[in-house]
Parts: sequence; structure tokens; C-alpha cells
Amino acid sequence: MDNLCCLRDFSNVNLTVIVETKAFLTLENIVMTRLLLIFIFVFALVGCATGSALVTGQARTAIEDHLSVKVLTQMPVGAEEIAIVKASSDAGWTEQGSLDYAVEELKKQAAKLGANAVVITGRDTSSEVYSVPVYNSFPITGSSSIEIVQGVAIWVN
Repeated sequence: MDNLCCLRDFSNVNLTVIVETKAFLTLENIVMTRLLLIFIFVFALVGCATGSALVTGQARTAIEDHLSVKVLTQMPVGAEEIAIVKASSDAGWTEQGSLDYAVEELKKQAAKLGANAVVITGRDTSSEVYSVPVYNSFPITGSSSIEIVQGVAIWVN
């Protein structure tokens, strides 16, 4: 009988710890769930790089590897103009990161049209502020900058 009494006391101690831990985990789960939803919503807003092209010359067969497309700052002599390309991105953690994503998208747009180089003709930065409502709490606000790059997709022999 004494062993049973000790076992009962031991069970109550464990039960108390489990209840307190469960209450803590429940609060933690609520907080973590809110944070997860906020991050998902913010990343949905953040987006990624997008691009477009306006064909102004003769498009060529697409280049499979956009990494081979060169980025230039001046139009080379004898270059054949294929299209005006534009890309924007706010996917980077920094302004430079967003610019890098935008340039990569510019190269992808050029490669789709068969260009082996892009001459950068313009760059701009646009800022936006967003607010994420949080149930039973203050909204979370933030801002992001969108890097916009424009160029001319060309073919150089």
C-alpha cells in the first residue's frame, strides 16, 4: 500500500508538470501559428521577379541557358536589336539582392527571344509599404523596394 501511495504522489507531480507544459506549448503554438501565417502572407506579398518583352526586331531560337546571356552597358557595333526587355523584383533581402533577381529575370527574357546579350538602358527603384492585420493584436507593417531594370535584348556575333 505504501508503494501505491508513493506512485500516486509521483503521478500527481508528473501530471502537474504535463499540464503546465501543455499550457505553455498551447500558448507557444498559438504564437508560432500566428508567426507562420504572417510569414506566409508577407512572402506572398513579396513575390518574385517578373519580366516582359516588346519584340522590335527578329526573334531567334531561344537560348536554353540564360546564364550565358551577357549584360552590357553600351550597344556594341554591329549588334542586332531583338527586343526591349523589362524586369522587376522585390524578392531580395537587400536592394542589391532585388537588383540581382531583376537582372537575372532580364537575362531570362532575353534568352527566350534568342538574344545573347542585354544592354542595360535604365534602372529605377520603387518603394511600397504594406500592413498585415493580426487577430487580437496590432498590425505588422513593413516596406519593400522594387528594383526595375530595362534593357535592349541583342544578338552580337
